[in-house]
Amino acid sequence: MRPAARMMPAGSRSWGRGMASSLFRKLALIIGVSVSFLAAQAVAEEATVPQNQAAAAEEPAESVEAEDRSPVMSSLSAWMDRPKLFLPDDYPDRTRILRGDVDPYDVFWEVPESWAVRSGMYAEYDTLEAYGRMREAAARDGVHLVILSAFRSFRHQRFIWENKWQDRYERLAGVSPRDIALNIMRYSAMPGTSRHHWGTDLDLNAFNNAYFDTPEGKPVYDWLKAHAGEYGFCEVYSPRASGRQIGYEPERWHWSYIPTASRYLAAYVEAAEAAPHGFAGDEAVPEIDWLSEFVLGIDPECLWDPEQEGKGRALPAPLILSSMDAPADEAVATDRPLLEAGQCIPEGWTHDILLRWKESGYPLTEGEGAAGYLAMLEHCLADPNPDIRDGIAYEGITDILRSDRAEEAELRELKQRLLTRLANTENDPLGFSRPFAALALAEVARTDRIEAWMSQGERRTLLAAGADYTANVRDYRGFIEGEGWRHGVAHGADLLMQLSLNPEIGEGEAFMIAKAVFDAIGSREAPVFVSEEPQRLARPILFLVQRGLLTEEQIAIWMEVLADPAPHESWEEALADGEAKARRENIRAFAAILLETAEGKEEADLDAVVTGAEHLLDRVP
Repeated sequence: MRPAARMMPAGSRSWGRGMASSLFRKLALIIGVSVSFLAAQAVAEEATVPQNQAAAAEEPAESVEAEDRSPVMSSLSAWMDRPKLFLPDDYPDRTRILRGDVDPYDVFWEVPESWAVRSGMYAEYDTLEAYGRMREAAARDGVHLVILSAFRSFRHQRFIWENKWQDRYERLAGVSPRDIALNIMRYSAMPGTSRHHWGTDLDLNAFNNAYFDTPEGKPVYDWLKAHAGEYGFCEVYSPRASGRQIGYEPERWHWSYIPTASRYLAAYVEAAEAAPHGFAGDEAVPEIDWLSEFVLGIDPECLWDPEQEGKGRALPAPLILSSMDAPADEAVATDRPLLEAGQCIPEGWTHDILLRWKESGYPLTEGEGAAGYLAMLEHCLADPNPDIRDGIAYEGITDILRSDRAEEAELRELKQRLLTRLANTENDPLGFSRPFAALALAEVARTDRIEAWMSQGERRTLLAAGADYTANVRDYRGFIEGEGWRHGVAHGADLLMQLSLNPEIGEGEAFMIAKAVFDAIGSREAPVFVSEEPQRLARPILFLVQRGLLTEEQIAIWMEVLADPAPHESWEEALADGEAKARRENIRAFAAILLETAEGKEEADLDAVVTGAEHLLDRVP
């Protein structure tokens, strides 16, 4: 993993319980006023790369001792009385602040001229303050950082976009608006979607990836990778090999201040009104997964995690769902909970008819497709009657999907319904709806594993939703006589297992799966698991290690985190008052399953699991 993509708190302690907590945080690990001025900025930022590179290479590092230790305030003494806004929350018009449709003077702070290639740049206050400290530290190590671009307004981004649009529209006759837009989006964001609108993202030293392989640029990039995370910065558009499979092309110069940028990203996911519009080519927007593939297409290590220091905000995974795919046009009404058995059965059907349909192998009416049947079955996943919920709804969905009777569009519609159900925390009073949504989504994920049909963005959305659900299950009921199964933890684990087997996922997605598993098994709120939850949670970890997507170091660190008896000093102390008994039992059961399975397979690629499990059993008495 790249250190620059991790949020390293100051004062990290040596290896041990404190180090485990710190390492866990490491792992958990997103103006112009005239056309002439905009043109000048665009030329400065996009057309004169060699000049910027030369400036970066030749300008001597300034003396650190000569600089004030409060770089932002000392440089902006005239603005001493300005309030430091907590953005984007403190700005009255959320749409405008997210889309960069603001006067930077009213919102942001001016970048000291000595820090940049030109005057007149602006950035968010905390971003600028953190950059000042990072710049000083780099200078002490003989590395000179220089800002090439910071805040970029909607008008500025529109100017860049429309110049490229006009050029390609004229050169690529007959090419669809969608394909023209995607060509531009390799390196340029649609106006209204650029992270530069937020004042949290900085372009440093050169607009050319190759520069960072030169004798002048490599020390800069190496230093940023090693230390930028200590100051809150992350390389959001990292190389593909790092686990980022979607989004813009790599930009080694683009660094984002995650504590503030994470708040913008979360707000952007929630703000349907911030969708891109108002520029040439915006007719292509509905045909492009601009949110899932591009806005959210960042290095997964750059997503905020609550374990990190600062005032960031975790990505609201359930809220992504309504933004990823248009809701089904003919969605079954789910605005009220199902409180009575059979309440889900549609008009014209009865329980007996459903049973006869099941006994006949869930036949579909010729020429009608599976969509209507899948919608009916999905609606019944929350029915209080286990014969309907388990025996007909879930089994019917499984039968139709495993017999390959659903078209891609029907699978996509079912996925959206299930994701919406999984995200609905307010409409599940009996506790059946969300666990069975997770279990049915495991079947949807299986179809994509067998033969890929999801986009990377769709798959990543499904993974984020499944990981969020599994890590945060708090209804631990398993089987209850007369009610049937809930089994939320195990069903979430089944979804993660199907995703862990998917050949399209990479190291970044593997990290998200593993983190959810370790959060679930190490929960301090869970009772002793008695319904195979440890076994089901162990499976995705074993598959990911076998595929080489989790490293020996990662396994060792996570095992050390699980072994931590915090807030107690020792397990003996924790067990003395009975607080940690259930957690201890769950951790040991999980470790025992990992050890037994890994030793039974006798495969070298599982040696890290054997070592980690033995260490965990030794540490947790």
